[in-house]
Amino acid sequence: MFHIKYLTHISKTAFALFIALFLGACGGSGGDSSPPVQPVSYSYTQPNTLNDGWSTAHATDLGIDTSVLEQVMQNIIDDRLDFRFIDSLVIIKDGQLLLDERVKTSLDFTDDWSGNQDVNLHIINSVTKSFASTLVGIAIDQQIISDVNVKVHDFFTDKFPIANWNQQKANITLKNWLTMRHGYLWDEWNVSYLDSSNLNSQMNASADPIQFLLDRPMATIPGTSFAYSTGVSFGLGRIVQLASNMDLNLYMEQYLFQPLQINNYDFWALDGQLHTGSSLYLSNRDMAKLGQLFLDKGLWNGTRVVSESWVDEATQIHYDNGNWGYGYQWWMRDFVTSGQTLKCYYADGFGGQYIFVFPEINAIIAFQGSAYTDEESAQRNVTRIMEQFLLPQLL
Repeated sequence: MFHIKYLTHISKTAFALFIALFLGACGGSGGDSSPPVQPVSYSYTQPNTLNDGWSTAHATDLGIDTSVLEQVMQNIIDDRLDFRFIDSLVIIKDGQLLLDERVKTSLDFTDDWSGNQDVNLHIINSVTKSFASTLVGIAIDQQIISDVNVKVHDFFTDKFPIANWNQQKANITLKNWLTMRHGYLWDEWNVSYLDSSNLNSQMNASADPIQFLLDRPMATIPGTSFAYSTGVSFGLGRIVQLASNMDLNLYMEQYLFQPLQINNYDFWALDGQLHTGSSLYLSNRDMAKLGQLFLDKGLWNGTRVVSESWVDEATQIHYDNGNWGYGYQWWMRDFVTSGQTLKCYYADGFGGQYIFVFPEINAIIAFQGSAYTDEESAQRNVTRIMEQFLLPQLL
């Protein structure tokens, strides 16, 4: 695998300033005799085979021009506009891993949340939600949860009395949680996730996060309006935990990670539970396995992990915004490339974590990133990278 020292655009600027100040302080009339820093040149190689379930292939064997892959990776390495704050890139075509590159080689503040010390593991934030809904599907397959129409409060009788109780709240179903059409008064998009005033942050800081969620006032009739809530995604995990009577991470390991041959992960906990809204840490190579599992209709290398019916239901549009859709903790949108419109469902996490699945061309593209502010996000254009560079090669 190709590695370089990871420096963000900001840190590179700070480093240059430091060097300038240092040289000025050193003084002397002889000038700097140090050799100039040589630029890093990227050359494509086939991904390593790691006995982790992935079959690897050389890009040329799949008809892909490696010079395009090299251009994309070089732009990331050179910190070019639209290519910034990308930490890793994985591409799969026809079930074969053809690119697996990690640029980030040092830990950052997000690793402090779990105490992670493995640079191969990356916080995947809300991509965790798509893993969580898969756990719900597995639990329904096992019949420890009856179906998506079960009332969520049936699992939380110990939390009664619940504030703001009314018939609308009593009618909230598991499907309402899965599709973010829960009806609660909830807005976590208009304040930074790094701000303590964010509603998600308030829930995380509360003495009883599930009670905080269940007590929220109602704003709309369940099933009618979309309101993105990491809180309900955390609740999904608690339901699986209660239904299975297992520690959630152990349930996930046994029924999802072991079948997917994911052996290395980390997470941070909320209220004693893996936070199924945002807390998983995975390598990009392992993260992308969820995309392949769904592309193969619930099978991993021929082994059934979750039912095909769940995959189909989870990746249908249950809420249609017009520009994008939402399923069971999966997003949907179209990409246009080389005159073709490609349908895509994808997982999306804060900072630039993505699993893009393209059923029509049997391909997956997965990114991990570190754009945690609006200014940083504006310097990365994943749509352009995909439509202009990567997707034309995968058609």
